[in-house]
Amino acid sequence: MQNKTIILHDTFLYKWWWERLIMMMWKSLEADIASGFFSKWSFDLRKEWFKWKMITVSSEIFKKWFRHIKLKFAFLFKTSFLRDYETIIFSWDCISAVRNCSKIQKKIYYCHTPPRYLYDLHSLYLQKTPYFLRWLFKLACKVFRNMYERDVKSMDLILTNSENTKRRIKNFLWIDATVLYPPVDLEKFKFLWQKDYYLSFARLSDAKRVDKIVKAFKILKSKKLIVIYGENDPQRQKIFTLAYGCENIEFVTLPWNIGFTDYIGNSIATIYIPIDEDFGMSPVESMAAGKPVIWVNDWWLKESIIDWKTWILIDKDAKVEDIINAIELLTPKKCLEMRSDCESRAKDFSLDNFSKKLKNLVYNK
Repeated sequence: MQNKTIILHDTFLYKWWWERLIMMMWKSLEADIASGFFSKWSFDLRKEWFKWKMITVSSEIFKKWFRHIKLKFAFLFKTSFLRDYETIIFSWDCISAVRNCSKIQKKIYYCHTPPRYLYDLHSLYLQKTPYFLRWLFKLACKVFRNMYERDVKSMDLILTNSENTKRRIKNFLWIDATVLYPPVDLEKFKFLWQKDYYLSFARLSDAKRVDKIVKAFKILKSKKLIVIYGENDPQRQKIFTLAYGCENIEFVTLPWNIGFTDYIGNSIATIYIPIDEDFGMSPVESMAAGKPVIWVNDWWLKESIIDWKTWILIDKDAKVEDIINAIELLTPKKCLEMRSDCESRAKDFSLDNFSKKLKNLVYNK
């Protein structure tokens, strides 16, 4: 067996922070990458020089839940190639593949969060399930939860993205994880200019509460909001409808992510108000571009925040009036004054720092 490392990531669906994290892990370790699903809206690994493997399980036409079931079986029965590597890093919900690994291989799990449909958000997912299928959902979750907890115990090392997620892992799994903060590529995220808009670039889903940001700007008609979204974001149409007729709200989608860093680098500030976020790479990328962030006063923020120097915090319930007040306080002039502190804080999350810590943890160097 050659001295090799492979990263197994369940699905490349978007170009959000976890996909970017995997790409930066590859860059740090010069590893191979394998995945069960590559969306046309995510990174096209065929255009990269490194080795990658596709575990064929489904296509775009299948329903999300059906694809999820097929992925479970694929990771169980189609990942024997993992035995060709000395070190395997598992990312997201693919750790059933650990059953195809030998005891002498080093098995590392980067836990972004314990699967939320199995644990803290189980009730929410159950409510979204058609009533006549809820019994099946409960049964599947019971099976998957037992599998997941057994497979986690097979790992040699568990890494995670924040103290918040570390607490969640301890609470649900009774396992101690090691925090390794995701990095930001400081070469890509830079201050460019200050144009006339505030920016939201969270995924359009209920947990990100972009609808509340839109409601705030429906009232603040003199201020402009740009919302960057993905073509397969789950609440896309709902939020489009909410903003209908608002000339100060613009929606932008970016094929191949082209221009993404420019939108951040030219904004006044960014707004990111998710529910109980695992880590949240978006605000760190904003800081790297010298742009302060409006965020909610919740959990992991306390690990990286310098209040009133790099961020403005609002109550974790994120009421629309709180968002409005924060926007009015975060004037263009105030944002420029915060630029230096933002850029300085972002350096703590540099790719160089991340690479050194990752290599030390993976290879014990």
